[in-house]
Amino acid sequence: MSHLHPLLRSSFIAACAGFALCLAATDASAQKKVPDGVKTLLLSGGQRQHHGYRDQALYLAGALEDTRGFQVTICEDAAVLTTPALRKYDLVIVAVDRRDDEFKFSEDQQRALFDFVKSGRGYVSIHGGDNAPADWLPEWREMLGGIFSHVGKPNGRTKKGSWHVKIVDSSSPVTRGITDFDIKDELYYQIQMQPDVEPLATIEFEGTAWPVAWTRHYGKGRVFHTPLGHRDFGPGKDDPLRNPSLLKMIVQGARWAAGRDEAAAAK
Repeated sequence: MSHLHPLLRSSFIAACAGFALCLAATDASAQKKVPDGVKTLLLSGGQRQHHGYRDQALYLAGALEDTRGFQVTICEDAAVLTTPALRKYDLVIVAVDRRDDEFKFSEDQQRALFDFVKSGRGYVSIHGGDNAPADWLPEWREMLGGIFSHVGKPNGRTKKGSWHVKIVDSSSPVTRGITDFDIKDELYYQIQMQPDVEPLATIEFEGTAWPVAWTRHYGKGRVFHTPLGHRDFGPGKDDPLRNPSLLKMIVQGARWAAGRDEAAAAK
């Protein structure tokens, strides 16, 4: 480094020091090795400065890995869905609204997800993961069991507030050990639901019990969805995923979707 101009040399040293500090600050958020865990692709991304997607993705990845049942990779670019890399994973989790042009699923990416689940893999959709733009293929309705959309009827609506979540099916591995709980969140209602969906949990609003958790079988695969989990953009915002009951439901939903619920129950 002695051949560098003194100003350049000092700048280089400062940059290296800054990089080292960044590494030290983010070490706790580094991916954890869980060799026998469910190989999980957590697909984040979504409209910029809209929701706190990155903070939520880091928190959810850590919570999943802390169970020692999941090995998580976070990605924001859905291009991975049409590459051979997708074959490495047992489970895909989508926790974001991808209607924004920058992050919208292409038709090929949508079909790749359908094929992934049909082949016997798992899929978890959280909150905005059900937000359907006009160019979503009709197959989403069957795979997810319900979509939030302003295309077709009913027209999806939202309401932020404090809610009482009622567990209506406690026999499912997804709701095992969870009782009714209160949560501050955004309720999606008037979701375009498939008629055969049997809710695991509901929220009562305007005289109707709106589904807020359910499971699906799709081809040989499994799907879990909850419309809960809204995290506003900005520091210090509430994240409903930090509610222990909702987080437990999501972790158990992910385990069920990946086909690991039987092993967990046997422990």
